[in-house]
Amino acid sequence: MIRKTIFLCGVICVMASAGGCASQPAPLGGAVRSVMENQIYDYEAATNPAPDAVEGGDPYRLDAALELYRTDGATPQDSQAPFPFDFGN
Repeated sequence: MIRKTIFLCGVICVMASAGGCASQPAPLGGAVRSVMENQIYDYEAATNPAPDAVEGGDPYRLDAALELYRTDGATPQDSQAPFPFDFGN
């Protein structure tokens, strides 16, 4: 009884594997393109963004965040600094 069950499970696994190989593979990058397309709510706004600040946002804080994003970057000295790592007790 056990041998028949193990054999049957093996046959089912082989058939499932063969069925998965028989399907047409997705084109490379298709998943990424699909996710990118689904992230954009309004394509017009993506190509022509509004110059106004986000509603409810502080324009000075947003400008400072953008300026920091555009200018801040890692320097070689920063990347060579030792990184403290502790598992904790």
